[in-house]
Amino acid sequence: MIFITYAVIGWLWESVFCSFKAKHFVYRGFLLGPYCPVYGFGVVAVLLLIPKEYGTLLNLYFNIVVIVTIVEYVTSWLLEKFFNMQLWDYSKVPLNIHGRVAVPVSVFWGIGCLFLVQVIQPRVEEMIQYFGQLTNGWLPIILFVAFSMDVLSTLLFIVTTKKEVEAVVDTSDSENAAVKEYRLKHIFINVEESVSRKRLLTNLSTIKPQLKHRNLRRIVSNYPNFKVKK
Repeated sequence: MIFITYAVIGWLWESVFCSFKAKHFVYRGFLLGPYCPVYGFGVVAVLLLIPKEYGTLLNLYFNIVVIVTIVEYVTSWLLEKFFNMQLWDYSKVPLNIHGRVAVPVSVFWGIGCLFLVQVIQPRVEEMIQYFGQLTNGWLPIILFVAFSMDVLSTLLFIVTTKKEVEAVVDTSDSENAAVKEYRLKHIFINVEESVSRKRLLTNLSTIKPQLKHRNLRRIVSNYPNFKVKK
């Protein structure tokens, strides 16, 4: 529950911040749901790894900075190596390491997590206990099942379809989340089909159907606003 709570809070923070910066709505994260797992993992790691007897607030702060920096670096590396995704890039930030982490960013996360541990977390624990009692203990199970289904469906999409979708979808935007956004928002938008989209559907109908082709055909058919590179 702590993991999913802060994953949702992290998604809200990033979506609002990045949307304001880009001047249009940006749906952050690589999963379909409104959560960014790196925040959940980061907070859980901080809560589990900080010493029980941390001494002064300064000692607590430095412990937090080290933990969140390691979590952010490892998460960035895993996303790039296994999912070919780069959801953030600090290469233009001073004192960065491979663009995955940077000292100014770690300092900022350290301050945020210090406030979180001292002020926010006790309130979150009270909220979790309240909703746990209100739902008779079913809420964690429901959220776990929903999150697991999202992860499995995303992995299946990446394995069977993502490369073919990226070959025809313009993913040049800096957010590197166009594929996920197409999976969501175009369900709710109806516009006239483009010639290139019709051509793609025609080509798909002429090849021997495989799982990845069925997924691609489903995506193109369901998302009328699907844009295709020339």
